[in-house]
Amino acid sequence: MDEKTIIIIAGLVVLASATAIDWLYDINTEEEKERQKQAEERRQKNLQELEKAQTWDAIARQKHQRTLADAQAQFLKKNIQERRTAVASIPEDLQHIRLTIDQEINDKTSSPYRKSALRREYARLEDAFIRLEEYRRYLDYMEVLIDDFVEQENFEQLIGLPPINSSLPLEWLYPGKLVLVSMSEVGKELAPFNHTISFGREYNTQNALALKYGDDIPVLIKSVHKEHSHLFYGCVARGEIYYHHILPEEPIEFVVDRIKGKNARGFLCDGMVPAHLPLDQLKHPGLKLLTGQKILVFPSAYDLTLHKNPFNPDGWGIEVSQFNYATKSAQQYQQLYISIQEHHLRQITDDAFWHPNEHWTLLAYIPATGMISLAKSSVRIDCQVSNDLSLLEVQQVTQGNHLSVGLDTPFSFILIDHKLARAEQIGWDYGIKEFLHFCTQAMRDLSDSPIRLAQARFYQHWERVIAYQRNLDENTVLTFPLSIADYDLANNTLTISKALLPEPFIDHFNQLYPKLKEVLDEESSLRPEYCIHLDYWDKERADYVPATRYDYRPPLYTSQEGRIKIEGSFLFNNDADCMLRLVVSIPSVPLKRQEQALEDFSMDRMVNPALKNILLAPENYLPNQEEISTDIAWSTQLDESQKDVVRLALREPNIALIQGPPGAGKTTAIVEILYQLFLRNPHCRVLVVSQQNTAVDNALSKFLEKHQSRFSSSLQAIRIGNQDKMSASVQTLSFNKQYNDFISQLNNSAIQAATHLAGDEQTLCYSWYAKLTQLSQNPKGQEELFITLLNNRNLVGATCVGLATNKGGIDQLQFDVAIIDEAGRATVPEILIPILRSRKVVLVGDHYQLPPSIAPMLRDDEATQALEFLQENFFEESFFELMFNRLPAECKETLNKQYRMAPDIGNLVANLFYSPQGKRRLFNGLSDTHFDSQYLLEKSIYWVDVKGTQKQCGTSKSNELEAFAIADFLKILSKRDYPNPISVAVITPYSAQKHCIRRILGQIGWNMQDEKLGAVSVAVDTVDAFQGSEADIVCYSTVRTEGNLNFILDKKRLNVACSRARRHLLFFGHRHHLQKWQSKNKEEVNLFHQIMKYASFDKVVFKN
Repeated sequence: MDEKTIIIIAGLVVLASATAIDWLYDINTEEEKERQKQAEERRQKNLQELEKAQTWDAIARQKHQRTLADAQAQFLKKNIQERRTAVASIPEDLQHIRLTIDQEINDKTSSPYRKSALRREYARLEDAFIRLEEYRRYLDYMEVLIDDFVEQENFEQLIGLPPINSSLPLEWLYPGKLVLVSMSEVGKELAPFNHTISFGREYNTQNALALKYGDDIPVLIKSVHKEHSHLFYGCVARGEIYYHHILPEEPIEFVVDRIKGKNARGFLCDGMVPAHLPLDQLKHPGLKLLTGQKILVFPSAYDLTLHKNPFNPDGWGIEVSQFNYATKSAQQYQQLYISIQEHHLRQITDDAFWHPNEHWTLLAYIPATGMISLAKSSVRIDCQVSNDLSLLEVQQVTQGNHLSVGLDTPFSFILIDHKLARAEQIGWDYGIKEFLHFCTQAMRDLSDSPIRLAQARFYQHWERVIAYQRNLDENTVLTFPLSIADYDLANNTLTISKALLPEPFIDHFNQLYPKLKEVLDEESSLRPEYCIHLDYWDKERADYVPATRYDYRPPLYTSQEGRIKIEGSFLFNNDADCMLRLVVSIPSVPLKRQEQALEDFSMDRMVNPALKNILLAPENYLPNQEEISTDIAWSTQLDESQKDVVRLALREPNIALIQGPPGAGKTTAIVEILYQLFLRNPHCRVLVVSQQNTAVDNALSKFLEKHQSRFSSSLQAIRIGNQDKMSASVQTLSFNKQYNDFISQLNNSAIQAATHLAGDEQTLCYSWYAKLTQLSQNPKGQEELFITLLNNRNLVGATCVGLATNKGGIDQLQFDVAIIDEAGRATVPEILIPILRSRKVVLVGDHYQLPPSIAPMLRDDEATQALEFLQENFFEESFFELMFNRLPAECKETLNKQYRMAPDIGNLVANLFYSPQGKRRLFNGLSDTHFDSQYLLEKSIYWVDVKGTQKQCGTSKSNELEAFAIADFLKILSKRDYPNPISVAVITPYSAQKHCIRRILGQIGWNMQDEKLGAVSVAVDTVDAFQGSEADIVCYSTVRTEGNLNFILDKKRLNVACSRARRHLLFFGHRHHLQKWQSKNKEEVNLFHQIMKYASFDKVVFKN
């Protein structure tokens, strides 16, 4: 029985017979070569005997010839039977390999890069099947030929027949075979099988294409004549694609014919080979392709004869892509090969070792000897790196009685027969070097496997969170009994009128109705057939099923004056108790993009694959930082901590974290990082992204204001997002502004040209002007220019929300560096979007402040029941905090001087919130006297004792007396005359108190629209909403006069509340209750007691 061995198909491990493996790769074994050699020696001996017999008399010579011929016929027929037996089991193994490939291709978790590689390998498998079928025909052909020679007593030719090949002879033609021929061989019978190659009806076209190749014309056999099995039709164009593009992995020119759905149909090789290009396989998917446009592509999915995509046989020709997956797949998947000899394989008897779900782990690495110990199930494999650093070579195999479990690795390992490794020259030296680097750092701590697995689960949990959000956010449902609707059975109409609905249904109607109108709007790109559906409750199935028949008459939905009318062929009975469900689904682009980011992360679709390993196991990261000059030419005056963060951003190749406490000059540091990046490489592509528009705009505007003239020739900036939310300083960077400027420039050029030209040229100018006018009003034209602008801009600014759109191929952009400000306020899916698109990321944030805000729906009991892990404080730790606490110290820096707060406020914030383990880490960057001329009150910090009463307002709380106390203070402040504008922020932990304060301030003249009370600017908001902002004076309303204080004593929330003020910080609250309250948890500290040590309880006194 043929023993099973290992085969590698584009990264898949398959167990198959050695015979099948040899057949797939068209390899003759040493045994087969020896058999061929002996058969040839026998033939030569017979020919010599035949030559000797030439001198004999005719009767003796004929008798001897017959004897030799009969023996040769029996010998050859025996060989034929042996070969039939030898290949009999191959189809089963090939089919197993095919099923394995199909399963992987259809696996939704499989990477598109791996799928593409598997699709290319599918051609090899298809070739093996065809070769096998043709080999059987070859054996039949030889058997018939032998019988003919015997019957015709053609002894000399019979004796001269070559040995039976163990594989399909090179000269045997078949569909899919690539051959090199000369023009003299076309149309003529070719020895030894009398096959003929013809160009058929395409002779002239093929002949013209063949002329440039001389005597080495690449021809792909595309088919065989239906009646004459010796006549084969060849194609030079397809041969050219295989020989000059697929095999050497070189791009080929694709000419667009037309756009059909999500594909561009076109041709290769001067219109001779049809192909289709999925639009999502464009490097810039939003770019509009024009008929006749030429672009370079790579064949990505094709059958053996290059007629179709075998995985989509109904498509137009083969599939092509602008991406060369062959060069991406290895680095993307980090697959390493282990060369193993047959005697080592025979030592493995553990069936679990061969199970596809069994993982490889790293047991040990000894740098001194270079010995690497890997484990899978109960098998331990000791190996070393090959001399050429291309793969691992097995030195010893040990199988024990128990499982061997080591450290998970970011690499996958492929066992491959050492002969096959040499024959195919398989290996990846860069991957081996990376693996050795990983082994070095992995050996520092072999006990962190649970941490790595927990981190993987962390990302998987976020996938469930986004899926849960999408389900609730995108789907609006109105469930109602048929009895409350107007059902006209005769006219097949169903009408739902708000005016006739009972009270319990009105809220749901009000939620659904505007969503329905949005879908039905004539200018909407949403399609009702996909976004609206009506179901009814099927009692037998105990489930909702479609209520209308789409194939007969698609339902028509209309909405007018609080009524929803549905016309269609209904499937439910006219039963008053029948329950109906109307669902309107509107995709949430940001959530969809976040979901895609999580999927891309799990599938390794990243610009820098190393980042995934870092994010999965931050403790294991061994920084390999670049050497940078200590003599840096700084563009501005920086403190030492600011210089340190800039140096870190420059030398770290993968990920750098910068903690920026309040007022510590984060924007200054970011501007300097940008300056140094463009100074070193003026053409680098940089993304600046943040949660808030103001943070992005500040960084961009300050950098451009200070340095644009220095980089004017190479620096091109664009601001992505809603122009209405952008600061005035960056309005000129918005797409709309740049688009309008571009169109105006072209219009002016067209008009000026028309005034100086005449005749046809003048007509052409007017035509061009009209075209520009049309383009400026065409959304698709704007989209196309948007892509063009993006690709020509090397400094891009965006918010996380703006970056989450797929408009104009934003999600396809790639950057050398992404600077992510306010990283502590971004959720994992939000922050993954820029990380996936960048080679290096610089995260700037502060994990001592509030974590990302979470949608209220995720705080509900229903969410906790659906997502059980939410009970484990899942949202309490931000992504930034997680990375900051776990990455090596070499990857992190902290800004340690603050320039915002007056000394007393700065000391309070530093001592209470930035002194881990009792060691102060934040210091005042300005002298104590710097603020002397800016103080408005006698003291920096006041505590105004207000003995009010808290009031429950739904799930929130308010305290009206505190609101009045704040209003009294602001009323006095607003009446004082100050030479410079004064800003005040009134903040509180509770939204109900926010509304209460706004209402009471409104009574004394505060305008909510411009946030003015007299000449003083007064913003009123919650603490959470005010994070990232600042004001001269901050009034903090504590609200609570009784009960548990855990919410307002949250250290991160209090940090934000205390660190917003520049000059003065005033607390309004019940002093006794807040000072004396104690938590049941003795480890928790009442920070209000600490805060009061810094505050004055005297009456608030204004400075003259």
